[in-house]
Amino acid sequence: MAQLRGWVRLAQRWLEFGLPLLCMTVVLWYGSQWLNHQVLSQTHATATQLDATPQQIQLRLTFSVLAIDAEVDRRLGNTEVTIQTAGSPLKELEFEYPITQFAELEQAIAQDLNLSAKMVRALIRYRLD
Repeated sequence: MAQLRGWVRLAQRWLEFGLPLLCMTVVLWYGSQWLNHQVLSQTHATATQLDATPQQIQLRLTFSVLAIDAEVDRRLGNTEVTIQTAGSPLKELEFEYPITQFAELEQAIAQDLNLSAKMVRALIRYRLD
């Protein structure tokens, strides 16, 4: 009889604590599943579309030119120009010109850097390949 009372108390405690806990767990489980389904199945319309067309930006930088190195490749008909700078986060600029004549190259560099041709001539060093 005492053993039966122990089983009855155990059943009462299970009904008092276990069953509500089990019910709350099941409700939370299925509620979170439903909420996840609702959130993840929604389509999100964007108000603005990304513009993937290339755009040109004009940029003005202030820097001092330290040296200009030009590597002339007459076989390919182009010149690779490297410009060392100071006073700017840009420490080196690289250009490629479809020019192999010195005077034309100096004029093109002067025009791109907004310098005089005389100043470019004083700073430039040529290397012929």
